[in-house]
Amino acid sequence: MASDSKIRSKGTGTAEWRNGHWWVKVSLPDNTRPRYRLCLDGACTCETMSDAMKEERCKAISERKRGEVKAEIVTQEKARKEKRLTVQKFGEQWTSGELFQLHGEVSGLREKASAKDDAYRLARYVYPVLGSMPVADVTETDIETVMREAQSRAKKLKGKTKLRPASRFQLYQCMRRLFDLAVRPGRLRESSPVPSYLRPNRGKPKLFGFLYPSEVLALLKCRKVPLGRRVLYALAVYTGLRKGSLFALTWGGVDFENGTLRSLKSKTGLPQLFEIPESLCTLLARWFEQCGRPSKKALVVNGVDVRAEREAEALRDDLKEAGIEREDLVGETTADNVERLRFHDLRATFVTWAMRAGKGDGWISDRTGHLTPEMRARYARAARVLADLKYEPFPSLDGAVPELWELPDNVRSIMTARRGSE
Repeated sequence: MASDSKIRSKGTGTAEWRNGHWWVKVSLPDNTRPRYRLCLDGACTCETMSDAMKEERCKAISERKRGEVKAEIVTQEKARKEKRLTVQKFGEQWTSGELFQLHGEVSGLREKASAKDDAYRLARYVYPVLGSMPVADVTETDIETVMREAQSRAKKLKGKTKLRPASRFQLYQCMRRLFDLAVRPGRLRESSPVPSYLRPNRGKPKLFGFLYPSEVLALLKCRKVPLGRRVLYALAVYTGLRKGSLFALTWGGVDFENGTLRSLKSKTGLPQLFEIPESLCTLLARWFEQCGRPSKKALVVNGVDVRAEREAEALRDDLKEAGIEREDLVGETTADNVERLRFHDLRATFVTWAMRAGKGDGWISDRTGHLTPEMRARYARAARVLADLKYEPFPSLDGAVPELWELPDNVRSIMTARRGSE
């Protein structure tokens, strides 16, 4: 064969004879034109290779090498784009659950019950400062700026003179978690820019609010408060579930026959199943009828027309509508060591009542999840106040919500007699 023998085939590359072998010169997507020996994949057959075989080999090698280079280019381009991924885009991937779907259960990733709270903190305090910055470019100084400006943003957005210590701590924790995920599994940077020295104190212990049994009954009887909200308040006080768990409850989780409640969504990710008081079960049965006997997938809590960030304010307003004027609950105190009543304090009410009733840590934890020793001590002090006042916890809810007890008595026909009852 002559040394200048060549064959060209459109779209496959150029075959040429060099140094005793056939080679193919391939135009690749990265604008290079390397040569590959046609007999590279097996025993050399260059001397006996026909024109048809050369053309076939040229085409196969060209297509394979172009595909490999194209895939590598796509991978590199994706990596470059991810390196420029902005803080807001990455934060939204985290809080929306997209990051969990992409990577699975790594680095503690899971479906997050408090994702809305984190999304709220990021949107209010972090994105306005860092949202358009690439994750890889954020520095410790930028994190300091967010923490510093959070004070002025709180004053501007909420009319507060300063951000509460607990809120500052939660903001720090949120950013710490976000940038830890940016390191792994995000692989957007080598280390986190959120240093431990910026971690704020939680603040000094405060006097927290909880409701007396008579106040809960007065709240539930008040017709000026929307019916759906009163059912929500009853569930919160008598089960101790967190807000996210309450809003996720479905009718399929209410077992009228055995008097149990199943909660599949919790902050810790652990499902819960526990017994509920018979009077709460009756209230839910009547609420079930009021709602038109919805499907098992329907939410138990509905008709609660309050935005997430206004639930505490709505609760305080509802207490005032019910004629409850106790300063610890609805007062406008500015004392640094007094905590204004929050929706979360309905859960605190449950724990306080449970301790007053002599329930053990296991019984309480089955319903509320883990409680720190510090929190147990706080609730124990409040329980002693109830004992001193001779208040009996968990009063019967029969007739507590007038509209539900105005329904026909045959509502209870949807319930099978509970075990142990006549």
